[in-house]
Amino acid sequence: MATKPLSDDQLKETIALVKAHGGVIADAGRASGLNPSSFNYRYRTAIARFGEDNAEEEPPEVELPTFPDDDIEVEEILDHLSKRFEKKQTHEQAKRWFDIKVRTDDVFGLAVVGDPHLGSHCNIPLLRRDVALMASTPNVHCINIGDTTNNWPGYGRLAQLYSEEDMSRPTERKLAKWFLEAVPWIVWLEGNHDNMSGELSVYLKSQNIKQIPMLDWQARFKLVFPSATIRVDAAHNHKGTSIYNPLHGQRRADLFGEDADIFVAGHHHTWAIQQHERSDATGNCVTYARCRGYKWLDQYATRNQFHEERYGSSLLFVIDPTEPPPTRIKPFADLKEGCEFLKWKQTLSKD
Repeated sequence: MATKPLSDDQLKETIALVKAHGGVIADAGRASGLNPSSFNYRYRTAIARFGEDNAEEEPPEVELPTFPDDDIEVEEILDHLSKRFEKKQTHEQAKRWFDIKVRTDDVFGLAVVGDPHLGSHCNIPLLRRDVALMASTPNVHCINIGDTTNNWPGYGRLAQLYSEEDMSRPTERKLAKWFLEAVPWIVWLEGNHDNMSGELSVYLKSQNIKQIPMLDWQARFKLVFPSATIRVDAAHNHKGTSIYNPLHGQRRADLFGEDADIFVAGHHHTWAIQQHERSDATGNCVTYARCRGYKWLDQYATRNQFHEERYGSSLLFVIDPTEPPPTRIKPFADLKEGCEFLKWKQTLSKD
């Protein structure tokens, strides 16, 4: 519906109001009861039609049109942006330590899948074996630690790597979609490679039919069992490195961040596991871990003289919520051995 034009009387009243306030438009606007944007627009229109000193004169013979503003008022824009900010803030707060509820106290397998890097240098035979294990072992649920494909950008200093990749964008997307549907995911992280070309992230979110939580870089969540709650801080990487401790980042996150039972990451293409009892007299234990991933034959690692590790591509945490802290979480660097242990524990719980 078209905006009703302002009448001559309304415009003359506006000029008179400004004069009554000594020419101070802001004071006149407040006295009018209109919001500042609306009053300023009305005053500009009045001046254009009559002139500041001729409010009582007859309009000129030729009257030029006055067009309405082409946008909503500033106050309305600010109100809209305020609502959007509140929605975004609520959304972000909901992602901090969100609950994943587990219906029973049955022995639970949490598989953390290291950087897949689906492409020319991915150890596909090993990945296919591990995917089959995770898909076929009862009560295994998975976290993707990030870097699903190489996803090299077609510009900048990494463009050469894109040109050397013998896999097209459509093929990368097809492999990523297969991976998304291959195992029972409960968390899917995006690493640095997942956002090198923005289209992959957007594509995978459009294919996320099961509404798996997909988060950028880090997820902090709680596995809520009837008998216990396990807090997990999973990140593509935790800040901090040390040549003396491959789990320095996880230790740092524990010391200076929020408490968790498991701190786990990927990114470095190395693996390590450490468990210890906390020194706070609670008897609680903590697990630090890093998974190696599936990228082999890595020229970057060769040039920088990084040792190519052979194990720990994915890790399995066997969780028995009915056990005391020292035996509640059992980590395995060999996925096959971990699945066998999980199935053995499941038979014990049925006896």
